[in-house]
Amino acid sequence: MQINTLVIFLLICSTAPLFIGIQVFSQPENQNLENWKLDSLLIEKKSENGNLLVQLKSSLTHDRYNFPLEVVFLNSTLPTHTSQSVPNLESNNTGDTFSSTGLSVPSSLERVVPIQNYDIIIYDANGNELWKKTSQSATEGRATQNVELGDYSGKLTIVIDKIIQSQSTNNILNTDLPSRIENADNGSNVDQSSRNDSVNFTSSLTKA
Repeated sequence: MQINTLVIFLLICSTAPLFIGIQVFSQPENQNLENWKLDSLLIEKKSENGNLLVQLKSSLTHDRYNFPLEVVFLNSTLPTHTSQSVPNLESNNTGDTFSSTGLSVPSSLERVVPIQNYDIIIYDANGNELWKKTSQSATEGRATQNVELGDYSGKLTIVIDKIIQSQSTNNILNTDLPSRIENADNGSNVDQSSRNDSVNFTSSLTKA
């Protein structure tokens, strides 16, 4: 009796991993995933006051409830740095340069502007609010948002307003920014509303 029980036990142990493997590894892949994107993966536009070049960067995603969107605030009054305007300390195959510390310097440097505050609102084709975030900051000139668009697809209006530039001068890429951009408000008598800037984008969320 004990021998039979032992044999049955060994048979169960030897076949269990097979069934477990079939259960775990033979799950059918989801063939119905759809990728979504904006009209362009990179959209840029000058702000209302003209001092900022605001970029919206996105990517392909299948999750419209967690749509990745990066907002980048650039100085529009200075020319873009290229590999020709950055001293070549050591070249490589990609065309980038290297600093003395070994850090890679991109061939095109973004002249980012630190932002103290901004609001971002996304509207549908009928002007209804789809998503909103207020009192956001971009201390290093860029910010990432995970936008919840639900089941919506179609035309979008993206409004970024109440943009207030930071008074910080610690950003190493902006040490030579014009004072009207980086440190415009050293006085306390400046009307807060006069510091606000804004920009509007029009795009569409479509299947890739």
